[in-house]
Amino acid sequence: MAKVVEAQCGYCRKRFRLRPDQVGRKVRCPYCKTRVRIPRRTEAAEDAVRALKAGGRPPGGPAAGHRPGAPSQGGVRNRNLAVAWAVGIGLGLIGAIVGLVLLLGDYPPPGSRGAGRESAETDIGDGSSTGRVGGAAGETGTGGETAPGPAAGAELPAARPAGKQTRTRSPLPSPLQPDIKKILRGYADETLTYVVGHVTNTSDRTIRSMRIVVELRVEEGGKKVGDATAVILNLPPKHTAPVVAECNHAAGLRAKYWKIIRCQTAPAGVPDDLPPLEARNAVPIGDPNAPEPTGLVRALVTNRGKVPVKDILMSALLLDEKGKIVGAARHRASQKIEPGATEAVEIEWRQTADTLVRNVEVWVQPHFYQEK
Repeated sequence: MAKVVEAQCGYCRKRFRLRPDQVGRKVRCPYCKTRVRIPRRTEAAEDAVRALKAGGRPPGGPAAGHRPGAPSQGGVRNRNLAVAWAVGIGLGLIGAIVGLVLLLGDYPPPGSRGAGRESAETDIGDGSSTGRVGGAAGETGTGGETAPGPAAGAELPAARPAGKQTRTRSPLPSPLQPDIKKILRGYADETLTYVVGHVTNTSDRTIRSMRIVVELRVEEGGKKVGDATAVILNLPPKHTAPVVAECNHAAGLRAKYWKIIRCQTAPAGVPDDLPPLEARNAVPIGDPNAPEPTGLVRALVTNRGKVPVKDILMSALLLDEKGKIVGAARHRASQKIEPGATEAVEIEWRQTADTLVRNVEVWVQPHFYQEK
């Protein structure tokens, strides 16, 4: 029988036989069909093969009595040592990275992150309504927030210009929602401008007094024309009232840009114990003989308070047939109304637009002094 040599494939690890002259050359594995080179055995390898066949152990192998397939103690120690070294090196690298992050990133130490920062920060903003003449360029929102404090009669902080917002913790929303619609010019020889719109009391209590201040400028960021101010008394809960804010200014100035800078309840200097007045059946009465569209606003006013009222301030929004604001008026009427009594009160109006006045919205209240 011809002598054969046993070999092992280096890829599939299966053993096979080949001729002696094929040792040292590349042969094809009969199992995985991979061409592998079969190296020649060295003297040490030959001695090991002979020793295994004889039942002994090759030089440098495991001791007698060692269970085949079981790792030697030396191998376990070496592997545990390698794992320990790997773990130590990994922990060292992690510590170095954390140290660099804390040093270069200026992070606060654990337990102090966020120190000095306010929680629940909220911008109070720059008022509740800004806009330009023309309607489409106007923007309307809500604002006038204040920090926690007395619920009734608390003064809301003045709104700041853009870029100078104030911040407060846990702000409470304002019960007032002003909505400025437009600017009306051309009154009192071009030295009086009205800013008109509405304000809503969203709370569940009557607001005895409030002040709305609207800043007027010739353009956004341009020359200031002045501040239009309106004081409204005794606004019931969930009720909307017309706003006619008045601005007296120098001749030749035409406001085109507005911004609410203050909307506050219980303003300083305004009495909050004046009797409430109720107006109904308000109608505009035009004067057909006047060269310009002028006339009277007439309403039935009832004194709902407990003391007489002698001076009345009536504010009126003039509306066209579609409900669009086309004019405004705000005048004082010296007329005494006893508690519980109803009287007809009239004020003059002059329209600045050419549209016919079809309706009117009015707000009446006691007139106490020249408003600031």
